[in-house]
Amino acid sequence: MEIPTEVKGLLGTEQELGGGLFGNKDVPFEKYNVLDWRFGSGQIMNMKTMQAIHPTFELLIKKEGMRASRWTRGFPCRSIKLEPED
Repeated sequence: MEIPTEVKGLLGTEQELGGGLFGNKDVPFEKYNVLDWRFGSGQIMNMKTMQAIHPTFELLIKKEGMRASRWTRGFPCRSIKLEPED
């Protein structure tokens, strides 16, 4: 599958990320290197119709001082529209 447009500009760059990056606990904004990406297991739902409309993607990030790289939480991939299940 082709790399989504949201991810293309991030791969191999240094980005300032923070907030709820790994879940509920807020982390301060710092510069991270974006190493890789993958589709997440979550989906963005339309709460009125209860249908999935977009998949999510996760980023593998690492900064200086981190022992190992980590996957972020899922971000919406709005360039891909999921087909409704009939």
